[in-house]
Parts: sequence; structure tokens; C-alpha cells
Amino acid sequence: MAGRLLRLVPLCVALISNEVQTRMGWNPIAQTVDVARDMKANRRQYWMALSACWGGMMFGWDTGLIGGILPRTSFKKSFGLDVDTAAYANLSGWIVSVLQAGCFFGAMSAAVIAERWGRRVALFVAAFFFFLGSVLQIACVSGGQSPGAGLIQLYIGRALGGFGVGLVSVVVPMYISESSSKAIRGRLTGMYQLAIVVGIAVSFWINYAFLQRYGADENAVAQWRVPFALQLIPGVLLVATMIFEKESPRWLAERGRWEESLAVIARLRDRPITDPQVMEEADAIRADLEGRVRLSLLEQFREATSSKKMFYRCSLPFILMAFQQWTGVNSMNYYSPIIFEELGMKGDTASLLGTGIYGVVKIVMTLTVLSLGMEQYGRKALLVWGGVGQALPMFYIAGYRQIREGSDKIDGASYVAILAIYLYVSLYSFGWSVAPWPAMSESVPNHLRSLTMSVGLMSNWLFNFTISKITPILLNKIKWGTYLLFGCTTMTAVVWAVLFLPETGGYAIEDIHQLFEGSLTAQSLRDTKYLFKRYDNRAGGAVTPPHDDRHLGDVESAGEIEKEKDERIEKV
Repeated sequence: MAGRLLRLVPLCVALISNEVQTRMGWNPIAQTVDVARDMKANRRQYWMALSACWGGMMFGWDTGLIGGILPRTSFKKSFGLDVDTAAYANLSGWIVSVLQAGCFFGAMSAAVIAERWGRRVALFVAAFFFFLGSVLQIACVSGGQSPGAGLIQLYIGRALGGFGVGLVSVVVPMYISESSSKAIRGRLTGMYQLAIVVGIAVSFWINYAFLQRYGADENAVAQWRVPFALQLIPGVLLVATMIFEKESPRWLAERGRWEESLAVIARLRDRPITDPQVMEEADAIRADLEGRVRLSLLEQFREATSSKKMFYRCSLPFILMAFQQWTGVNSMNYYSPIIFEELGMKGDTASLLGTGIYGVVKIVMTLTVLSLGMEQYGRKALLVWGGVGQALPMFYIAGYRQIREGSDKIDGASYVAILAIYLYVSLYSFGWSVAPWPAMSESVPNHLRSLTMSVGLMSNWLFNFTISKITPILLNKIKWGTYLLFGCTTMTAVVWAVLFLPETGGYAIEDIHQLFEGSLTAQSLRDTKYLFKRYDNRAGGAVTPPHDDRHLGDVESAGEIEKEKDERIEKV
């Protein structure tokens, strides 16, 4: 009997696999081949995105580096930080958080710098501040400088470097989104998150290598000074590659530089200027900007708040970035060595090795979802299913930590808790890691993108600052409640994505306004159908036909109006 049942297992697996492939279209081999062909066909767009994404690696490298440096004996001695546990937890929180303070103001400045001088110039400005901050961090406590003065210099260096990182965090997704074709916009913009996780992973492994080299030697200042120096690498690569790239075509068009804009579109699409697809995209941009004048920041703010629907649409970057932070991922990035030690991986080497593997898992999952998920299943499905899968491991860890309070026992449940951390980051990489970047950058109007993206990333860094400051305190005070808190906030984000977030993939940027002109909840619920079937980057259309004079005003008869509506949207 048992043998018969075992023989049925492969059949059941085959049937389930066939059903999954039928409904969700999951065929990784064929999809990988398609992605490879796409990269070849759109190589200039991929290279443009890669060039800008060195800024994302700056972001990840700088934020991931400090978590492996703080516990080192040589670092504590150099800066006089060998103090009692509670005071050190507070001080280490400030060392981490001062970077986010700089990032907050860097993101704020993007509304002016990127709008006035362009996205490309803004990236060079960001690199300058990043270089300046890094040099100050490298030079701390050198030349006879006292530990107290060195600590102040460290704060200043991290704040200046943070200013550059904050500026990059706004401009890179904005630049890529404005320069990409709609069919691959999500994947290219999501490459920014891939660059971030690569930077984090590289910084973890560098810390691990220097721990192996110097161990607990309290006089080995190279253990922290050299890693600070190595973080200059992505900044150098950003400058070296962006020199050869052009300005965003939509920024050029907004300033009336139509010929330059057309030339950039043709170059990125690798087609002649007279190609119909190039002309169509340029005409869509012109139609969207026609009749508009350049707005000051105050005028942009007034238009962004001119109606409830416009205000909500312009608030999406803020909401998405806030939820991304409150999933708790950066508490794991900054303090993962401490968290792994709490879960049973004792010793500096073991906990840092666990953190390095954690970084590799993020890279693999992020690369997988960008290749096989972003354009195939859409932004909404990734946020919902990724969020659900991300919250469940947090609830398990909370329960484990509550039951094992004060116990050093290591058993199967401990290993499951460590596995839950890897599952958490895998599902984060599946959804709230990559999907918010294209969703927020493509949802907002062209002429308000600088302001709204700046506000969105200010929220990212504000909550990043808050979480990095409170995480060591929470782990010290409420312990298991820290994981319960992040699990609950993640589930709140999932509910919001189901009810109030339309699917934005597959539309030209100039057409996304349609999704917000009818009932937002009805549109969002209609788009939940993509939670259960393959999306393939096909725009589903708006639930309620938009009444847009800019697009429909030249049509003379009611019959022609209805015909144009039918061509532009799907009536549900």
C-alpha cells in the first residue's frame, strides 16, 4: 500500500507543476532565454541602467559596512567606545543613524539639484559628497587625533557621505525610469535594488575577510580603516561610467530641448530618429508636457495637492518607501551580526559569516525576481505575496524568542529560527525590496517627479534613521516584540497594496494617470486578478474611463470619443 502511495507522489507533483505553469506561466528556462534576448536587443538601455546603478551600490556598501565594523575591538578602542552595554547600544545607534540624517537632507536637496541642473549632473554632485565623506572617515584618529575628536570627525564624514547617498537614492530610480522603455522599465528600475543588495553583501564579506585576517587584535586599525577606503570603489565607477551617458529624455523635453530628447530616445532604443517607435514615444512625451510651463517647487506642491486624487498619487513614493522601511529590513542589514548571535550563531566569525550568507541570498533572490518576476507578474503581486511571506518568518522568530527568553539552548527550533531569517530576506527580495522602486517612480506625473520622488526618499531615510536608532534599543528592551512589530507592520502594508494600489506595469508613463481618475479601490481590487495569473506586462486598463481633455479634446463627435476611449483603455 505504501509503495503504491509513493508511486503516486511523482504524478501528483507533475499535476501540480502543470497547473502552476498553466495558471502562472512559470517556465524559468524559457523566461531566462527571453531575458537574455531582451538584454541583447536593449543593450544600451541595460548599460544606461547599470551605469546609474553604481549609485545603488554606494548606498548598499555604505549602509551595510558599519554593522560589521561596530563590534570590532579595534574600532571600539580607536574611538573610545568600550563602555557598558546600554550606553554602547545607544552610541552605536547614533553612529549608524547619522548616515541616515545626511541621507534625509540629500534626498531633500534632490528636488532642487535634479530639477534645476538635471539628473546626470545630480549624480556627479552626489559622488562628490560621497568621496568627501569617505575620506573624512578614512582619516579619523590619524596624526595623533584624540578618540573624541575622531568620533566627531566620523560623525561629520558619515553625514556628508550620507548626503551623497541620499541624493543618489532619489536620482537613480528617477533617471532610469525616465529613460527606459515601458516593456522593461520595471526590470531596469529594479536593478537599483539589486545594486544595493550587492553593495551590502560585498561590505559584509569584506568585514568577514578582515575579521579572519586580524581577529580580535585591538591595535589593528586597518580592520576598520581599509573597509572605509574600499567603499570609494562604487563611487569611482559611477563617475567613470556616467560620463558617457546622456541626460534623461523627459528632463530635456520638459525644458523644450526636443531635438536632444529625441536623439537620446533614439540612442537608447538603438534606432534611427525617424523610427516610428521613437517618434511615437517622443510624441507621447510632448503631448503630456504640452501647455505646461516649468513649475517652481511651490507651484509643484500646489499642483500635487490640487485634488484628493492628485495628492494620493503624488503620495505614493512616500507611502511605498515608508512601508518598505517598516518591514524591518534595514534593522536586519545593520544589526544582523547581533541578531544571528541571539539566534544561536555564537562568536564574531559565526555571526558575520551568517550575515555574509544572508547577503548572498538577497542577491540571488533579487536577480531572480528581476529576471523572472517583475515584468511577468507585475508590481502588485510581488508586493502582496512577498509581504505575506516576509511577515510569517517574523512571527515565528517572535514566538521563538519569547519562549526561549533567557535560554542559551541550541536545538532544532534554533536552526529553524536562523532559517526563518533567510526565508524572510528571500521573500523581502521577492517583493518589498524591488517592486516599490518602479511602482513609485512611474506612478507620479512627469512634471512633479522631482518633488514627489524627493519627498518619497525623505520618508525612506526618515524611517531608516528612526529604525536604525531604535532597533538596538528594541532588541535590548522588548526583545521578541521587535520581530512581532515588524511582522504586523508588514501585514499592514500587504492590506494596503491589495486595496489601494493599482497595477502600474505595462503602461507608458504618460498614460498611468488613467488608473487614478476613477475609483481607486475598484481599480485596485480589479487588479488583484494578477495575484493569481501571469501578467506579462500587459496593461489592463482603467476601470473607469478617464475624462482627459488633453487627450480627448480634439475629437469632434461622441462616436469618435467612444472609439478613442476603447482604444486607450479596457472597460471592466
